[in-house]
Amino acid sequence: MESRTQYILNAFADLRQRIAEHAPFNQPELAEEELDFLETWDQLVKNIQSTSHDYSFDAQEVLSRFIRCYANLVPLIKRELLWFVGGECLHFLGDEEIALYQQLEEHLYDLDSHNRSYDIQEEINVLRGATTQIH
Repeated sequence: MESRTQYILNAFADLRQRIAEHAPFNQPELAEEELDFLETWDQLVKNIQSTSHDYSFDAQEVLSRFIRCYANLVPLIKRELLWFVGGECLHFLGDEEIALYQQLEEHLYDLDSHNRSYDIQEEINVLRGATTQIH
């Protein structure tokens, strides 16, 4: 699995675990709306894992729905997940964040063009250390 796809998969899995600790997802009985949302989320994760089709639109839909419906849980989202998913999720990023992630893209492109392996999270941490801390 490509490193960006793996990062997105891991970020969604991490977020899924984190939201389970907060209302309304930590309730013993979930409302139909939350059950439907989690089913959609789980299907997205399966689609990412299978890499059988383009999952980016579905990922944008899940994150946008999450932000609209569960605004109190938005701080749990890794900001770079919004960048990597793209689309309308970019509207939830500030100008400084976008500039940081554009730098990240240029850096990752440079690493790819030189066939150098990397860990995306490490590269993000290095960039954040070199600039202002975001999130």
